[in-house]
Amino acid sequence: MADGYRSLDFTATFLETFAARDFTAKDRAAILKALRLLDENEQHPSLRIHKLTGDRDGSWSASATGSLRLTFQRMEAGRKRMLTVSKHYDR
Repeated sequence: MADGYRSLDFTATFLETFAARDFTAKDRAAILKALRLLDENEQHPSLRIHKLTGDRDGSWSASATGSLRLTFQRMEAGRKRMLTVSKHYDR
């Protein structure tokens, strides 16, 4: 999964949550679509990117669907370190 992205780096936690969670095939397709959009055009309105606060300060969120989100950190040169994928309010 991590191959072929120009601006995304994946943490082990992200890969583990993507593989281990009980996501449906439809969920996984939406997650992969969101990753492609995030890599190609992070301004795409469907991603609804916003900065997180509180104990997640310094991280950002992108929506895959209304209930699925990807969290990431912004790195140098426009790169993004993908942290987690989860149901919107899961930890």
